[in-house]
Amino acid sequence: MKRIFKTVSVLLTVAMIALLSVCLFACDRTRDRGELRFAAPQGTPALAMLRLAEDNKKLDGATMDYAVVAPSAIQVEMRDERADIVIMPINAGAKLINQGKNYKLVSVAVEGSLFLIGNKQGGGAITFADIKGKKIACIGQNNVPGLTFEHILKGNGIDVVYSGEPTQNQVLISYVAEGSNAKSEYEAGRVDFMVVGEPAATMFKSAPSSRGVNAEMNLQLQYSALHVGADSYPQAGLFVRTSLANDRQFMDALFDALEDSKDWVEANPAEVTALAKKLYESASFPAASILRCAIDCDELDNEDKDEIIAFLKIIAPTDSYGNAIDWEAARDRLF
Repeated sequence: MKRIFKTVSVLLTVAMIALLSVCLFACDRTRDRGELRFAAPQGTPALAMLRLAEDNKKLDGATMDYAVVAPSAIQVEMRDERADIVIMPINAGAKLINQGKNYKLVSVAVEGSLFLIGNKQGGGAITFADIKGKKIACIGQNNVPGLTFEHILKGNGIDVVYSGEPTQNQVLISYVAEGSNAKSEYEAGRVDFMVVGEPAATMFKSAPSSRGVNAEMNLQLQYSALHVGADSYPQAGLFVRTSLANDRQFMDALFDALEDSKDWVEANPAEVTALAKKLYESASFPAASILRCAIDCDELDNEDKDEIIAFLKIIAPTDSYGNAIDWEAARDRLF
């Protein structure tokens, strides 16, 4: 009798453990995370999350809200902690983390995708000799586009000024909010060239223009020439609220969705604009611009992290008050 009782007890215990395991698994599979906000600025960063907005209304139990905002408004999403996931200039996001914002940098969403474009006799490649003594409209003041362009100029012995008339060894930079403003300055004849990202660079080269755009300088190649071994540089980062960044199951789902989106975008360049217009009406991604947009979103490894730290040391050595930032010491806060 005791033996029967023990046998029954063991069987009941095993059954309860199995039932509990199934319940826990099911609960974990169907957990409700509430709503999460994923924000990106218009242009190439929005392209990085394109198919998620269509295919991933839910992600690992979370209802997803995908928001595309003006480039000038993206920093607020992270500074005020409105968004749980943010794509923004890598230096701006890194500085916010260094100031105590509760996010982690988990990926490079966009590698370098900046081009200096304009008109020169015969077209082709713009050289540094072509731009000396000229005026250039540039996006991204105090962020990766402007900081990288200024770094490239100085690395090639060209001084930067912001007012007056540039001398033969200077370039005057006129900063603008976005690519459309750069084009307006160019069309009005107030500048000689412009620095914009993709897809704007391809659009402006093919669009009707009173001045025409027939030449460009690839700023990724110029950065690589200054830093041998660097194919490009990290332009926009993917920042995730720390609690989510530490959740392996959620991050696996996020990276899988981002990879699927990138694969679709690169395989279907002619269909990208129509889908992007569902995110924001002014979206335009010419097929020829897609690969030059350089979207990425792979999970960072140690080599990637080293490259990001090296880049931040170059373009963002100080905070907004001019105090030096020890990016090596900030590594654990960033990643």
